[in-house]
Amino acid sequence: QTQLRHFRYNFMRLCRRRAIMGNTCSLVNKHPVSNQCKIVSLDQQEICKLLIKLQAGWKINNFGHLYKSYEFKDFMSVMEFSNKIAIIAEQENHHPNLTISYGICAIEIWTHKVDGLTESDFILADKIEAIL
Repeated sequence: QTQLRHFRYNFMRLCRRRAIMGNTCSLVNKHPVSNQCKIVSLDQQEICKLLIKLQAGWKINNFGHLYKSYEFKDFMSVMEFSNKIAIIAEQENHHPNLTISYGICAIEIWTHKVDGLTESDFILADKIEAIL
């Protein structure tokens, strides 16, 4: 627990130091890495660079996963949004965790194979942003 807090503190300090305003993300045209490839998790600096590019309110949660919560006016809007995410996830063969409740869809993304973040996670997050 203490080690995770230390990681988050150092990560956020690094991101603030490297924050560059006006960056736009160019990940939406990429595709996640195939599951057959050797995948390695990103280090703090790589995560920070991609998080700055992604922007749009995505954060790293207490588990070290990409996380964002979206608010909608009603339950059906949440379901329509989550169904669009499901289509993208299937196309990309990279599946986020979705938590759905009335007016809220929370998304958590990480690469299960490495129990960490990879570029594929940021690509999926950017594709999710593009459907809004």
